[in-house]
Amino acid sequence: MSVRKRRLYLVLVLALALCVVPLPEASADSSAPAPTPPPAIREAQIRFWNRTIATLRGELAGAEADLRAERAAARLAELPLGASGDEIEKRSIKIEDQQGIGLVYQGRLLFFLGPRDLDKEADQTLAQATDAAIANLRDALKARTAERSWPVIRDGALYTVGGFILLVCLCVLIWKVQSAAARLVRSRVPRLSFRLARVNLVPHIVATARAFFRLVAWVLTLFLVYLWVAMSLRRFPYTEPWGLQANGYIFHVVRELAETILHSLPGLLAVIVIIVFVRWMIRMTTLLLDQVARGTTAISWMDADVARATHRIVAVVLWVFGIIIAYPYIPGSQTEAFKGLSVFFGLVISLGSTGIINQIISGLFVVYSKALKTGEWVRVSDTEGEVIDVGLLAAKIRTIEGQEVTVPNSILVSTSTVNHTRLGHPDGKVVSCTITIGYDAPWRQVHALLELAAARTPNILKTPKPAVLQRQLSDFYVQYALTARLEDEFQSQRRHSRRVQ
Repeated sequence: MSVRKRRLYLVLVLALALCVVPLPEASADSSAPAPTPPPAIREAQIRFWNRTIATLRGELAGAEADLRAERAAARLAELPLGASGDEIEKRSIKIEDQQGIGLVYQGRLLFFLGPRDLDKEADQTLAQATDAAIANLRDALKARTAERSWPVIRDGALYTVGGFILLVCLCVLIWKVQSAAARLVRSRVPRLSFRLARVNLVPHIVATARAFFRLVAWVLTLFLVYLWVAMSLRRFPYTEPWGLQANGYIFHVVRELAETILHSLPGLLAVIVIIVFVRWMIRMTTLLLDQVARGTTAISWMDADVARATHRIVAVVLWVFGIIIAYPYIPGSQTEAFKGLSVFFGLVISLGSTGIINQIISGLFVVYSKALKTGEWVRVSDTEGEVIDVGLLAAKIRTIEGQEVTVPNSILVSTSTVNHTRLGHPDGKVVSCTITIGYDAPWRQVHALLELAAARTPNILKTPKPAVLQRQLSDFYVQYALTARLEDEFQSQRRHSRRVQ
Protein backbone atom coordinates (compact mmCIF):
# COMPACT_ATOMS: atom_id res chain seq x y z
CA MET A 1 0.00 0.00 0.00
CA SER A 2 1.38 3.42 -0.92
CA VAL A 3 1.97 6.25 1.53
CA ARG A 4 -0.70 8.36 -0.16
CA LYS A 5 -3.37 5.71 0.36
CA ARG A 6 -2.35 5.28 4.00
CA ARG A 7 -2.75 9.00 4.65
CA LEU A 8 -6.16 8.99 2.95
CA TYR A 9 -7.32 6.08 5.13
CA LEU A 10 -6.01 7.85 8.27
CA VAL A 11 -7.94 11.02 7.40
CA LEU A 12 -11.15 9.01 6.88
CA VAL A 13 -10.77 7.23 10.24
CA LEU A 14 -10.22 10.53 12.07
CA ALA A 15 -13.29 12.05 10.39
CA LEU A 16 -15.44 9.11 11.45
CA ALA A 17 -14.14 9.35 15.02
CA LEU A 18 -14.98 13.05 15.19
CA CYS A 19 -18.50 12.33 13.96
CA VAL A 20 -19.09 9.57 16.50
CA VAL A 21 -17.49 11.05 19.62
CA PRO A 22 -19.61 13.92 21.07
CA LEU A 23 -17.88 17.23 21.51
CA PRO A 24 -17.53 18.53 25.07
CA GLU A 25 -19.76 21.39 26.08
CA ALA A 26 -18.44 24.86 26.60
CA SER A 27 -16.43 25.42 29.74
CA ALA A 28 -18.64 28.32 30.70
CA ASP A 29 -21.68 26.07 30.82
CA SER A 30 -19.81 23.40 32.78
CA SER A 31 -18.47 25.88 35.28
CA ALA A 32 -21.82 27.60 35.82
CA PRO A 33 -23.30 26.70 39.20
CA ALA A 34 -26.39 24.51 39.19
CA PRO A 35 -29.57 26.43 40.00
CA THR A 36 -30.68 25.87 43.55
CA PRO A 37 -34.28 24.64 43.88
CA PRO A 38 -36.67 27.02 45.58
CA PRO A 39 -37.35 26.26 49.22
CA ALA A 40 -40.44 24.16 49.90
CA ILE A 41 -43.48 26.19 50.98
CA ARG A 42 -44.86 25.12 54.33
CA GLU A 43 -48.64 25.37 54.52
CA ALA A 44 -50.87 25.35 57.59
CA GLN A 45 -54.64 25.56 57.82
CA ILE A 46 -56.61 27.55 60.37
CA ARG A 47 -59.26 25.11 61.68
CA PHE A 48 -62.33 26.25 63.59
CA TRP A 49 -65.47 24.23 64.37
CA ASN A 50 -64.40 21.39 62.07
CA ARG A 51 -63.96 23.78 59.16
CA THR A 52 -61.02 25.29 57.31
CA ILE A 53 -61.06 29.06 57.62
CA ALA A 54 -57.90 30.00 55.71
CA THR A 55 -54.52 28.63 54.62
CA LEU A 56 -51.29 30.29 55.77
CA ARG A 57 -48.12 29.86 53.75
CA GLY A 58 -45.63 32.51 54.79
CA GLU A 59 -43.58 33.52 57.80
CA LEU A 60 -44.65 36.55 59.84
CA ALA A 61 -42.66 38.23 62.57
CA GLY A 62 -40.43 35.18 63.00
CA ALA A 63 -43.36 32.77 63.32
CA GLU A 64 -43.80 29.94 60.84
CA ALA A 65 -47.11 29.14 59.18
CA ASP A 66 -48.00 26.26 61.53
CA LEU A 67 -47.39 28.40 64.63
CA ARG A 68 -49.46 31.24 63.16
CA ALA A 69 -52.32 28.84 62.35
CA GLU A 70 -52.22 27.40 65.89
CA ARG A 71 -52.41 30.87 67.46
CA ALA A 72 -55.23 31.93 65.13
CA ALA A 73 -57.25 28.78 65.98
CA ALA A 74 -56.81 29.52 69.70
CA ARG A 75 -58.11 33.10 69.23
CA LEU A 76 -61.11 31.86 67.24
CA ALA A 77 -61.94 29.32 69.94
CA GLU A 78 -62.05 32.15 72.48
CA LEU A 79 -64.80 33.98 70.59
CA PRO A 80 -68.01 34.28 72.64
CA LEU A 81 -70.91 31.95 71.78
CA GLY A 82 -73.06 34.88 70.68
CA ALA A 83 -70.44 36.17 68.21
CA SER A 84 -71.90 36.83 64.77
CA GLY A 85 -70.20 36.80 61.43
CA ASP A 86 -71.38 40.35 60.74
CA GLU A 87 -69.17 41.59 63.58
CA ILE A 88 -66.02 40.41 61.79
CA GLU A 89 -64.19 43.31 60.18
CA LYS A 90 -61.22 43.46 57.84
CA ARG A 91 -58.57 46.10 58.22
CA SER A 92 -55.47 47.00 56.27
CA ILE A 93 -52.49 46.30 58.51
CA LYS A 94 -48.74 46.38 57.96
CA ILE A 95 -46.64 44.02 60.03
CA GLU A 96 -42.89 44.50 59.58
CA ASP A 97 -42.38 44.53 55.79
CA GLN A 98 -45.74 42.96 54.83
CA GLN A 99 -48.79 44.99 53.94
CA GLY A 100 -51.86 42.80 54.36
CA ILE A 101 -55.36 42.51 55.78
CA GLY A 102 -56.26 41.48 59.28
CA LEU A 103 -59.58 40.05 60.46
CA VAL A 104 -60.69 41.84 63.62
CA TYR A 105 -63.47 41.12 66.10
CA GLN A 106 -64.36 44.00 68.42
CA GLY A 107 -60.91 45.48 68.06
CA ARG A 108 -59.07 42.20 68.61
CA LEU A 109 -56.96 40.82 65.77
CA LEU A 110 -57.90 37.22 64.96
CA PHE A 111 -55.38 36.47 62.20
CA PHE A 112 -53.47 38.21 59.43
CA LEU A 113 -53.28 37.47 55.71
CA GLY A 114 -50.33 38.79 53.75
CA PRO A 115 -48.94 38.46 50.22
CA ARG A 116 -46.90 35.43 51.24
CA ASP A 117 -50.07 33.54 52.19
CA LEU A 118 -51.56 33.68 48.67
CA ASP A 119 -51.78 30.68 46.33
CA LYS A 120 -49.41 31.66 43.52
CA GLU A 121 -50.39 28.73 41.29
CA ALA A 122 -54.06 29.76 41.33
CA ASP A 123 -53.23 33.50 40.86
CA GLN A 124 -55.06 34.31 44.06
CA THR A 125 -55.35 37.93 45.11
CA LEU A 126 -55.33 39.25 48.64
CA ALA A 127 -58.94 40.43 48.35
CA GLN A 128 -60.09 36.98 47.20
CA ALA A 129 -58.28 35.24 50.05
CA THR A 130 -59.76 37.69 52.59
CA ASP A 131 -63.32 37.37 51.31
CA ALA A 132 -63.06 33.55 51.33
CA ALA A 133 -61.72 33.57 54.91
CA ILE A 134 -64.57 35.88 56.10
CA ALA A 135 -67.18 33.67 54.39
CA ASN A 136 -65.73 30.53 55.96
CA LEU A 137 -65.56 32.14 59.39
CA ARG A 138 -69.17 33.35 59.19
CA ASP A 139 -70.29 29.86 58.15
CA ALA A 140 -68.40 28.31 61.10
CA LEU A 141 -69.90 30.80 63.59
CA LYS A 142 -73.36 30.13 62.18
CA ALA A 143 -72.85 26.37 62.51
CA ARG A 144 -71.62 26.74 66.08
CA THR A 145 -74.77 28.70 66.95
CA ALA A 146 -77.05 26.21 65.17
CA GLU A 147 -75.40 23.28 66.97
CA ARG A 148 -77.06 24.43 70.21
CA SER A 149 -80.47 24.93 68.65
CA TRP A 150 -83.09 22.36 69.70
CA PRO A 151 -84.96 22.35 66.32
CA VAL A 152 -81.73 21.55 64.49
CA ILE A 153 -80.86 18.72 66.89
CA ARG A 154 -84.44 17.37 66.75
CA ASP A 155 -84.60 17.42 62.96
CA GLY A 156 -81.20 15.78 62.67
CA ALA A 157 -82.11 13.01 65.12
CA LEU A 158 -85.46 12.34 63.40
CA TYR A 159 -83.80 12.31 60.01
CA THR A 160 -81.14 9.88 61.25
CA VAL A 161 -83.65 7.49 62.86
CA GLY A 162 -85.98 7.65 59.86
CA GLY A 163 -83.08 7.00 57.51
CA PHE A 164 -81.99 4.03 59.61
CA ILE A 165 -85.47 2.48 59.47
CA LEU A 166 -85.55 3.00 55.70
CA LEU A 167 -82.05 1.50 55.47
CA VAL A 168 -83.13 -1.64 57.34
CA CYS A 169 -86.20 -2.05 55.13
CA LEU A 170 -84.17 -1.66 51.94
CA CYS A 171 -81.51 -4.11 53.16
CA VAL A 172 -84.16 -6.70 54.04
CA LEU A 173 -85.75 -6.21 50.61
CA ILE A 174 -82.38 -6.60 48.88
CA TRP A 175 -81.57 -9.87 50.66
CA LYS A 176 -85.06 -11.23 50.05
CA VAL A 177 -84.67 -10.51 46.33
CA GLN A 178 -81.23 -12.16 46.45
CA SER A 179 -82.66 -15.29 48.08
CA ALA A 180 -85.52 -15.45 45.58
CA ALA A 181 -83.13 -15.08 42.65
CA ALA A 182 -80.84 -17.79 44.06
CA ARG A 183 -83.79 -20.17 44.53
CA LEU A 184 -85.00 -19.46 41.01
CA VAL A 185 -81.59 -20.20 39.54
CA ARG A 186 -81.21 -23.34 41.67
CA SER A 187 -84.62 -24.67 40.57
CA ARG A 188 -84.67 -23.68 36.89
CA VAL A 189 -81.09 -23.84 35.62
CA PRO A 190 -80.36 -27.53 36.56
CA ARG A 191 -83.12 -28.56 34.14
CA LEU A 192 -81.05 -27.19 31.28
CA SER A 193 -78.15 -29.02 29.65
CA PHE A 194 -74.99 -27.16 28.77
CA ARG A 195 -71.77 -29.07 28.17
CA LEU A 196 -68.35 -27.95 27.05
CA ALA A 197 -65.61 -30.45 26.27
CA ARG A 198 -67.72 -33.25 27.84
CA VAL A 199 -68.01 -31.31 31.09
CA ASN A 200 -71.43 -30.38 32.50
CA LEU A 201 -71.19 -26.67 33.22
CA VAL A 202 -74.65 -26.32 34.78
CA PRO A 203 -73.51 -26.82 38.44
CA HIS A 204 -70.70 -24.31 37.91
CA ILE A 205 -73.13 -21.82 36.35
CA VAL A 206 -75.49 -22.19 39.31
CA ALA A 207 -72.69 -21.70 41.84
CA THR A 208 -71.34 -18.67 39.93
CA ALA A 209 -74.80 -17.09 39.67
CA ARG A 210 -75.49 -17.54 43.39
CA ALA A 211 -72.12 -16.04 44.27
CA PHE A 212 -72.79 -13.11 41.91
CA PHE A 213 -76.20 -12.42 43.49
CA ARG A 214 -74.66 -12.54 46.95
CA LEU A 215 -71.89 -10.15 45.89
CA VAL A 216 -74.39 -7.69 44.40
CA ALA A 217 -76.47 -7.84 47.61
CA TRP A 218 -73.42 -7.08 49.75
CA VAL A 219 -72.33 -4.21 47.50
CA LEU A 220 -75.80 -2.63 47.58
CA THR A 221 -76.03 -3.09 51.36
CA LEU A 222 -72.67 -1.44 52.00
CA PHE A 223 -73.53 1.34 49.55
CA LEU A 224 -76.80 2.08 51.36
CA VAL A 225 -75.07 2.06 54.75
CA TYR A 226 -72.47 4.48 53.41
CA LEU A 227 -75.16 6.79 52.04
CA TRP A 228 -77.07 6.72 55.34
CA VAL A 229 -73.94 7.61 57.31
CA ALA A 230 -73.04 10.44 54.92
CA MET A 231 -76.57 11.88 54.89
CA SER A 232 -76.85 11.64 58.67
CA LEU A 233 -73.56 13.48 59.15
CA ARG A 234 -74.80 16.29 56.93
CA ARG A 235 -77.82 16.88 59.21
CA PHE A 236 -75.65 18.15 62.10
CA PRO A 237 -73.73 21.43 61.76
CA TYR A 238 -70.50 20.17 63.29
CA THR A 239 -70.30 16.98 61.20
CA GLU A 240 -71.65 18.56 58.02
CA PRO A 241 -68.16 18.87 56.43
CA TRP A 242 -67.59 15.15 57.01
CA GLY A 243 -70.86 14.32 55.24
CA LEU A 244 -69.95 16.54 52.30
CA GLN A 245 -66.51 14.95 52.07
CA ALA A 246 -68.05 11.46 52.22
CA ASN A 247 -70.44 12.23 49.37
CA GLY A 248 -67.67 13.75 47.32
CA TYR A 249 -65.42 10.76 48.06
CA ILE A 250 -67.92 8.16 46.89
CA PHE A 251 -68.69 10.08 43.72
CA HIS A 252 -64.97 10.49 43.14
CA VAL A 253 -64.43 6.76 43.57
CA VAL A 254 -67.30 5.94 41.21
CA ARG A 255 -65.95 8.35 38.62
CA GLU A 256 -62.42 6.95 38.88
CA LEU A 257 -63.79 3.40 38.67
CA ALA A 258 -65.76 4.26 35.54
CA GLU A 259 -62.70 5.94 33.98
CA THR A 260 -60.54 2.93 34.86
CA ILE A 261 -63.04 0.55 33.28
CA LEU A 262 -63.23 2.66 30.12
CA HIS A 263 -59.45 2.84 29.84
CA SER A 264 -59.17 -0.91 30.48
CA LEU A 265 -61.63 -1.95 27.78
CA PRO A 266 -59.08 -2.00 24.89
CA GLY A 267 -56.66 -4.08 26.98
CA LEU A 268 -59.41 -6.47 28.07
CA LEU A 269 -60.53 -6.82 24.46
CA ALA A 270 -56.96 -7.68 23.42
CA VAL A 271 -56.70 -10.26 26.24
CA ILE A 272 -60.01 -11.85 25.19
CA VAL A 273 -58.90 -12.02 21.55
CA ILE A 274 -55.59 -13.67 22.55
CA ILE A 275 -57.37 -16.21 24.79
CA VAL A 276 -59.89 -17.06 22.05
CA PHE A 277 -57.09 -17.48 19.50
CA VAL A 278 -55.09 -19.73 21.84
CA ARG A 279 -58.16 -21.86 22.58
CA TRP A 280 -58.83 -22.16 18.84
CA MET A 281 -55.24 -23.24 18.19
CA ILE A 282 -55.43 -25.83 21.00
CA ARG A 283 -58.75 -27.13 19.67
CA MET A 284 -57.39 -27.53 16.14
CA THR A 285 -54.27 -29.27 17.47
CA THR A 286 -56.44 -31.52 19.64
CA LEU A 287 -58.54 -32.59 16.67
CA LEU A 288 -55.46 -33.53 14.65
CA LEU A 289 -53.65 -35.35 17.45
CA ASP A 290 -56.82 -37.16 18.59
CA GLN A 291 -57.20 -38.54 15.06
CA VAL A 292 -53.60 -39.72 15.21
CA ALA A 293 -54.20 -41.28 18.65
CA ARG A 294 -57.32 -43.11 17.40
CA GLY A 295 -55.56 -44.27 14.24
CA THR A 296 -57.82 -42.46 11.76
CA THR A 297 -54.92 -40.27 10.60
CA ALA A 298 -51.39 -41.61 10.10
CA ILE A 299 -48.18 -39.65 10.60
CA SER A 300 -44.95 -41.49 9.93
CA TRP A 301 -43.01 -40.12 12.89
CA MET A 302 -45.84 -40.12 15.45
CA ASP A 303 -47.84 -42.97 16.96
CA ALA A 304 -50.80 -42.95 19.38
CA ASP A 305 -48.83 -42.55 22.64
CA VAL A 306 -46.61 -39.83 21.21
CA ALA A 307 -49.72 -38.02 19.91
CA ARG A 308 -51.33 -38.00 23.36
CA ALA A 309 -48.20 -36.64 25.03
CA THR A 310 -47.63 -34.11 22.23
CA HIS A 311 -51.18 -32.82 22.69
CA ARG A 312 -50.49 -32.03 26.35
CA ILE A 313 -47.15 -30.41 25.56
CA VAL A 314 -48.58 -28.28 22.76
CA ALA A 315 -51.46 -27.14 24.99
CA VAL A 316 -49.08 -26.09 27.78
CA VAL A 317 -46.72 -24.29 25.38
CA LEU A 318 -49.58 -22.43 23.67
CA TRP A 319 -51.05 -21.32 27.02
CA VAL A 320 -47.63 -20.13 28.21
CA PHE A 321 -47.05 -18.08 25.06
CA GLY A 322 -50.61 -16.76 25.22
CA ILE A 323 -50.09 -15.57 28.80
CA ILE A 324 -46.77 -13.94 27.87
CA ILE A 325 -48.35 -12.09 24.95
CA ALA A 326 -51.46 -11.06 26.92
CA TYR A 327 -49.57 -9.92 30.04
CA PRO A 328 -48.89 -6.31 28.90
CA TYR A 329 -52.59 -5.83 28.06
CA ILE A 330 -53.89 -6.95 31.46
CA PRO A 331 -55.27 -3.91 33.35
CA GLY A 332 -52.88 -2.92 36.13
CA SER A 333 -49.98 -5.01 34.82
CA GLN A 334 -47.73 -1.92 34.72
CA THR A 335 -48.24 -1.08 38.40
CA GLU A 336 -45.54 -1.83 40.94
CA ALA A 337 -47.90 -3.97 43.03
CA PHE A 338 -48.73 -6.20 40.06
CA LYS A 339 -45.05 -6.51 39.15
CA GLY A 340 -44.13 -7.41 42.72
CA LEU A 341 -46.88 -10.02 42.84
CA SER A 342 -45.71 -11.48 39.53
CA VAL A 343 -42.12 -11.69 40.81
CA PHE A 344 -43.34 -13.38 44.00
CA PHE A 345 -45.35 -16.02 42.14
CA GLY A 346 -42.51 -16.56 39.68
CA LEU A 347 -40.08 -17.10 42.55
CA VAL A 348 -42.45 -19.52 44.29
CA ILE A 349 -43.03 -21.49 41.09
CA SER A 350 -39.32 -21.59 40.22
CA LEU A 351 -38.37 -22.82 43.71
CA GLY A 352 -41.18 -25.36 44.00
CA SER A 353 -41.11 -26.81 40.49
CA THR A 354 -37.53 -28.06 40.35
CA GLY A 355 -38.55 -31.70 40.81
CA ILE A 356 -41.54 -31.29 38.48
CA ILE A 357 -39.34 -29.91 35.70
CA ASN A 358 -37.02 -32.90 36.14
CA GLN A 359 -39.97 -35.28 35.83
CA ILE A 360 -41.30 -33.46 32.75
CA ILE A 361 -37.94 -33.56 30.97
CA SER A 362 -37.61 -37.24 31.82
CA GLY A 363 -41.17 -37.79 30.57
CA LEU A 364 -40.33 -36.14 27.26
CA PHE A 365 -37.35 -38.46 26.92
CA VAL A 366 -39.49 -41.52 27.73
CA VAL A 367 -42.30 -40.55 25.34
CA TYR A 368 -40.27 -39.46 22.35
CA SER A 369 -37.71 -42.26 22.69
CA LYS A 370 -40.70 -44.66 22.64
CA ALA A 371 -39.30 -46.69 25.50
CA LEU A 372 -42.81 -47.53 26.76
CA LYS A 373 -46.20 -47.67 25.13
CA THR A 374 -49.66 -48.25 26.46
CA GLY A 375 -50.58 -51.95 26.53
CA GLU A 376 -47.00 -53.28 26.61
CA TRP A 377 -45.80 -55.73 29.23
CA VAL A 378 -42.66 -54.38 30.91
CA ARG A 379 -40.51 -54.82 33.96
CA VAL A 380 -39.04 -51.74 35.67
CA SER A 381 -36.79 -52.60 38.59
CA ASP A 382 -38.95 -54.86 40.80
CA THR A 383 -42.26 -53.88 39.12
CA GLU A 384 -43.62 -55.99 36.27
CA GLY A 385 -46.94 -55.59 34.52
CA GLU A 386 -48.93 -53.92 31.74
CA VAL A 387 -48.43 -50.22 30.94
CA ILE A 388 -51.70 -48.35 31.46
CA ASP A 389 -50.59 -44.79 30.77
CA VAL A 390 -47.42 -42.86 30.00
CA GLY A 391 -47.66 -39.23 31.16
CA LEU A 392 -45.36 -36.26 31.48
CA LEU A 393 -44.72 -36.92 35.19
CA ALA A 394 -45.04 -40.68 35.65
CA ALA A 395 -46.05 -43.97 34.05
CA LYS A 396 -48.77 -46.23 35.47
CA ILE A 397 -48.27 -50.01 35.43
CA ARG A 398 -50.86 -52.65 36.34
CA THR A 399 -49.20 -55.69 37.91
CA ILE A 400 -50.30 -59.29 37.58
CA GLU A 401 -51.92 -59.01 41.02
CA GLY A 402 -54.20 -56.25 39.71
CA GLN A 403 -52.38 -53.45 41.53
CA GLU A 404 -51.61 -50.07 39.96
CA VAL A 405 -48.04 -48.88 40.42
CA THR A 406 -46.96 -45.32 39.57
CA VAL A 407 -43.35 -45.10 38.42
CA PRO A 408 -41.84 -41.57 38.17
CA ASN A 409 -40.26 -40.74 34.85
CA SER A 410 -36.92 -40.00 36.48
CA ILE A 411 -36.75 -43.66 37.58
CA LEU A 412 -37.63 -44.80 34.08
CA VAL A 413 -34.72 -42.78 32.72
CA SER A 414 -32.20 -43.90 35.33
CA THR A 415 -33.25 -47.59 35.48
CA SER A 416 -33.11 -50.26 32.80
CA THR A 417 -36.53 -51.26 31.47
CA VAL A 418 -37.30 -54.72 30.12
CA ASN A 419 -39.97 -54.70 27.42
CA HIS A 420 -41.51 -58.12 26.78
CA THR A 421 -43.86 -56.93 24.04
CA ARG A 422 -41.83 -54.69 21.76
CA LEU A 423 -40.06 -57.45 19.79
CA GLY A 424 -42.90 -59.96 20.09
CA HIS A 425 -44.72 -58.99 16.92
CA PRO A 426 -45.87 -60.81 14.86
CA ASP A 427 -45.07 -64.03 16.82
CA GLY A 428 -46.40 -62.76 20.18
CA LYS A 429 -44.75 -61.43 23.31
CA VAL A 430 -42.00 -63.50 24.92
CA VAL A 431 -42.42 -64.81 28.46
CA SER A 432 -39.98 -66.91 30.43
CA CYS A 433 -39.66 -68.61 33.78
CA THR A 434 -36.64 -70.02 35.58
CA ILE A 435 -36.43 -73.12 37.82
CA THR A 436 -33.55 -74.97 39.50
CA ILE A 437 -33.43 -78.78 39.77
CA GLY A 438 -30.70 -81.00 41.16
CA TYR A 439 -28.37 -83.09 39.08
CA ASP A 440 -30.14 -86.34 40.05
CA ALA A 441 -33.11 -85.46 37.75
CA PRO A 442 -32.54 -86.39 34.09
CA TRP A 443 -32.35 -83.30 31.99
CA ARG A 444 -34.41 -84.82 29.14
CA GLN A 445 -37.23 -85.49 31.57
CA VAL A 446 -37.03 -81.94 32.89
CA HIS A 447 -37.17 -80.58 29.34
CA ALA A 448 -40.19 -82.72 28.54
CA LEU A 449 -42.03 -81.71 31.69
CA LEU A 450 -41.43 -78.01 31.07
CA GLU A 451 -42.61 -78.29 27.47
CA LEU A 452 -45.68 -80.20 28.64
CA ALA A 453 -46.41 -77.45 31.19
CA ALA A 454 -46.17 -74.84 28.45
CA ALA A 455 -48.46 -76.85 26.19
CA ARG A 456 -51.11 -77.13 28.94
CA THR A 457 -50.96 -73.42 29.77
CA PRO A 458 -53.68 -71.36 28.03
CA ASN A 459 -52.80 -68.54 25.61
CA ILE A 460 -49.36 -70.06 24.85
CA LEU A 461 -48.62 -70.26 21.15
CA LYS A 462 -47.76 -73.68 19.78
CA THR A 463 -45.80 -72.10 16.96
CA PRO A 464 -43.06 -71.17 17.46
CA LYS A 465 -42.57 -74.05 19.87
CA PRO A 466 -41.62 -73.24 23.49
CA ALA A 467 -37.92 -73.80 24.16
CA VAL A 468 -36.00 -74.89 27.23
CA LEU A 469 -32.49 -73.62 27.92
CA GLN A 470 -29.97 -74.61 30.57
CA ARG A 471 -28.76 -71.24 31.77
CA GLN A 472 -26.39 -72.19 34.57
CA LEU A 473 -24.65 -75.24 36.04
CA SER A 474 -24.17 -74.63 39.72
CA ASP A 475 -22.56 -76.81 42.34
CA PHE A 476 -25.77 -78.52 43.42
CA TYR A 477 -28.40 -77.75 40.76
CA VAL A 478 -29.04 -76.86 37.16
CA GLN A 479 -30.90 -73.70 36.20
CA TYR A 480 -33.50 -74.26 33.46
CA ALA A 481 -35.25 -71.43 31.59
CA LEU A 482 -38.51 -71.99 29.72
CA THR A 483 -39.19 -69.45 26.95
CA ALA A 484 -42.56 -69.22 25.21
CA ARG A 485 -44.72 -66.73 23.32
CA LEU A 486 -48.15 -65.45 24.36
CA GLU A 487 -51.10 -64.79 22.11
CA ASP A 488 -52.03 -61.16 21.72
CA GLU A 489 -55.58 -59.96 22.27
CA PHE A 490 -56.49 -60.13 18.58
CA GLN A 491 -55.30 -63.72 18.20
CA SER A 492 -57.13 -64.78 21.37
CA GLN A 493 -60.43 -63.24 20.21
CA ARG A 494 -60.10 -64.84 16.76
CA ARG A 495 -59.48 -68.29 18.24
CA HIS A 496 -62.44 -67.85 20.61
CA SER A 497 -64.75 -66.90 17.71
CA ARG A 498 -63.67 -70.00 15.78
CA ARG A 499 -64.57 -72.18 18.76
CA VAL A 500 -67.99 -70.57 19.01
CA GLN A 501 -68.64 -71.15 15.32
